[in-house]
Amino acid sequence: MLIVAGSKSFEEARWLLANGAAEVYCGVPGLPNHRDADQCLRSDEEFIRVARMARAKGKRALLAINEACFEKDYPSVAARVKAILKACRVPVIIRELPLLHYLRAHGVKAEFIISSLSLVFNSRALDYYKDLGVKRVIFPFHLLPSEAGRLINNRLRMETEIFFHADFCCPNMDPACRLDGWAKTFQVCRFPYVCGGEAHRMPEADVPQKLDQVYDAFHAGIKYLKIIRVTDFKDQKQVLKEARVMLALLERGATRAEFRKLGEKLYFSVARHGARTGR
Repeated sequence: MLIVAGSKSFEEARWLLANGAAEVYCGVPGLPNHRDADQCLRSDEEFIRVARMARAKGKRALLAINEACFEKDYPSVAARVKAILKACRVPVIIRELPLLHYLRAHGVKAEFIISSLSLVFNSRALDYYKDLGVKRVIFPFHLLPSEAGRLINNRLRMETEIFFHADFCCPNMDPACRLDGWAKTFQVCRFPYVCGGEAHRMPEADVPQKLDQVYDAFHAGIKYLKIIRVTDFKDQKQVLKEARVMLALLERGATRAEFRKLGEKLYFSVARHGARTGR
């Protein structure tokens, strides 16, 4: 498996690529991407520097435009993406289907990657996206490798990607959803839902189950392992090191029991749990 890591600066990207990441993904302010500005690069020019540096190392940078935007903004988004792609040919991570159609109709040619936020849950979705130039799909947190056999081993040869430890399983499918308006005064994803007079909440995987997801993903043939952007880069470094150890263990043929045993030690040894949750 290849590691894909989120980056917020040129220096972060350089460190990640020098320490095990095969790809870095980045957002830039003003283009719709699923993080606040403090978790993005500073400008389009900085992204181009990252992309050129990655290419010189035989690796890649990915441009994230994985958030919804208003239709009135499509022309400006398309123009900026075109300018970036003219300076550096990179894959583009995208969420919104109407925006993908618009970009293609207006001459934006790129290798597209479908964001986990697009919620691809079945093989028929792959057929649709393949015709739109999509090369890879990032699975939602909730889709287990054991449930995704037809998507992973698809006849379209479309690549697949999974998160390294999906620590959120909220009803809205992503921890940083926009439904709370970023006000942080309440969390929609933490509301209980009532059915038959009883309150229910989305169950979250425990550590052994999270480790099983990585183990199953590796053996199923998922190609990419994704590490999210977090505010404190020291935390992200620890998670990347953990991922490298875990992948090395899998490549040596560790059994599920061996993988779980070492994996639990590594999981709890990461300095701050914020490295996983982004809190």
